[in-house]
Amino acid sequence: MELLERYLQAVRGYLLRWRRDDIIKELGDNILSQMEDRAAELGRPLTEAEQEGILKQHGHPVVAATRYQRMPMRQLIGPELFPLYWFSLLVLLGMVAAFCLALFLVLAANGNTLLEALVRAWSTGWVFAIAAVGALTIAFGLMEYFGKGRIPFTSQFNPKELPALKTAPPPRGNSLAELIMGGLFLAGWLIFLHSPTPAFAREVPVHLARVWWRFEIPMLLTIALGMAAAYMHLFRSQAPRWRAVLRLAGDGLGVITFYFFLSAKEFVVFRPDALERLSVPVYLGKHVFTTGQIVNYAVALGPAIALIVFLFDGLFEVDRLIRRKQPPLVTQQPNGIL
Repeated sequence: MELLERYLQAVRGYLLRWRRDDIIKELGDNILSQMEDRAAELGRPLTEAEQEGILKQHGHPVVAATRYQRMPMRQLIGPELFPLYWFSLLVLLGMVAAFCLALFLVLAANGNTLLEALVRAWSTGWVFAIAAVGALTIAFGLMEYFGKGRIPFTSQFNPKELPALKTAPPPRGNSLAELIMGGLFLAGWLIFLHSPTPAFAREVPVHLARVWWRFEIPMLLTIALGMAAAYMHLFRSQAPRWRAVLRLAGDGLGVITFYFFLSAKEFVVFRPDALERLSVPVYLGKHVFTTGQIVNYAVALGPAIALIVFLFDGLFEVDRLIRRKQPPLVTQQPNGIL
């Protein structure tokens, strides 16, 4: 049968040299046996279309050859390891994103324009993301190959060692501390920025720049929203949605406020008689800074950390809202097991 010979010839091209003869003989016998059985049922020789139908059942020559390769691993990451791989991938990409955000803030505070800082942080982030994803995939591929697809350290699982059920109400110490610290911050801010300058402070060569007064209202409103959310958690726990709305509003306003605050790049000013001393160059590798610039960067560190805290707190709050909307894993209806 010419059609069968042509099919076997095509399959032969995809097989390893030292096994192809045995495989082709086995595959040819199987197909020929099927054709003979079919011809016996019909009581006549098969037509070319009927031979094509039997060959199509065995698939493309590449597919047919793959069945005989006897590869040690047919999938890079199996179904048992894949959920852990996916979770690790999300955590890793989150860490890369946090690194890129920190790099962006550093570049923006280092004299680069916001667009330049964004482009450099974005390009660096892609390199780190590709390298991290590649390394993680290779690691899980090795776990799949050498661990036979099993998750490490799970073979000795004992249900009796699971933690006890958490029946206590969620702790409120964080909300109480946030409420107290927020009140102290508001009072301290108003006293520090609006009280007359003491005589001894007038001799200090460093003073706050006007940017602190320009962003005073949004900063205080950010703290007030956080205090309102903490108050709702402490005394109005029956309305968790309002707490989440206030928390998200405070986090969003905090991110926007500190982002534009950091774009000012000048957070302290110096007296004219101190400018000469603060203009001394400081060499850090290939970069040259003045003492005044380093002082400004040090002052900007606190607002930069606050921006990152507000950003991640907002993301966690969104995640909590999404999880709250999901149905519980175990219902209250009896199911014969619980």
